[in-house]
Amino acid sequence: MPASASKLAIHGGEPVVTISEPEQWRFDTEKAMVLIREIVEDGAISGTTGVYKEFEDRFREYVGAQYCVASDHGSSALASAFYAARIGPGDEFLHPVAGYLGSFAGALHMGARPVFCEVDPETLLMDPADAERRITPNTRVINPIHMGGNVCDMDAFIALGKKYGVVIVEDAAHAHGAEWDGKKIGNVGDVAGFSLQGRTPGGKPVAAGEGGVLCTNSREIYERQLIYCHLHRTGITDELTLPEYRMLEAQVLGYKWRAHPLALAIALVSLESLDYRIERSGEYREAVFDALRQLPGLQPEKTHEKAKRVSLYGGLKVVYDPEQYDGLPTTKFVEALRAEGAPISGIGFGHMMHTRSLFSRGFDLWGHGRGPLGKDFEPYKPGDFPITEDLHTRVINIPCYLEPKDGFREQFIAAFEKVSENHRELLES
Repeated sequence: MPASASKLAIHGGEPVVTISEPEQWRFDTEKAMVLIREIVEDGAISGTTGVYKEFEDRFREYVGAQYCVASDHGSSALASAFYAARIGPGDEFLHPVAGYLGSFAGALHMGARPVFCEVDPETLLMDPADAERRITPNTRVINPIHMGGNVCDMDAFIALGKKYGVVIVEDAAHAHGAEWDGKKIGNVGDVAGFSLQGRTPGGKPVAAGEGGVLCTNSREIYERQLIYCHLHRTGITDELTLPEYRMLEAQVLGYKWRAHPLALAIALVSLESLDYRIERSGEYREAVFDALRQLPGLQPEKTHEKAKRVSLYGGLKVVYDPEQYDGLPTTKFVEALRAEGAPISGIGFGHMMHTRSLFSRGFDLWGHGRGPLGKDFEPYKPGDFPITEDLHTRVINIPCYLEPKDGFREQFIAAFEKVSENHRELLES
């Protein structure tokens, strides 16, 4: 073996990963085009019948929930879920500090204030114990995110919901097909919102360009979601059975946030391959995680025993421990991995909410000093979330694949092994 084969690539050695563009799996574009052509030829490019209803029915049956409604975006689905939970001015909701503004923007505009929480250092998901410590008489909703398709501790959050009388609004944008205790997400908590953003593969687990889905087993949440954002939905006045809403006409409350039928045609085709993609990506994930666990100072994100996670969007996370590498910073470890050709997405969580200007400075949302981030809002500051902030410097994000080219997975693992074995060279440079 030439010396350059064992020498770190960052110091002039040969990179371990030589395979580029590893993903081989392809979406059935032709099948989607057949459906799209039928819709265009029929002129059925608006409304909530036909392919629209077919998608809602199929997704509802797949999840096992009693009710399913499509919308134009995942954030719209979640906004309608917050409305259905009766949130409003003066209320608070709990959200992980390593979260996402689109999850709760609807609640913010309704006048509710976010209260951020730490993440669990093993799962990297919202910590229910820390969430409970932050519950006040003003708390109306807990908003956990199944980030990267990894499932939050739903037993704990459901227990909190019952104990304090709050609604669990799950952000399941990455978690189509994920399960908790044998039930699919969307059929577990009070209500779950999914996103259909992007394309398959690479986008959300069920992708349609843009779109969203809301699932619930609550008739009240279902009807409140309908009146909030489904103006002129076919048959809507017949669907409004609760006395509080039967007075409303087909215009309901005036918003029309429904999905486009062409998008849902694409989503139907994406849904057909979902179980296969979950299985294949899971095989890749577990093989990589098993290998990385054998190396010092590398701890893959944990999945709860009751959970069946999905790894089709958001990548995978590995927690790096610098102490196991003689104090080598995460940045240098990752730089060396990239030099070996390993596709590393980055370091840390995608969004640390308390550092966003909205929440680190406040914002006059409605003007005249009003709104949830106005005069009486106490801005967040660095150091408020020590657990998550520490993890933010040590989380390494790696991709997941369905059908990688032969040899890629072994090369990817070998890059970690090589950098791990030769890390002292990085300390000297």
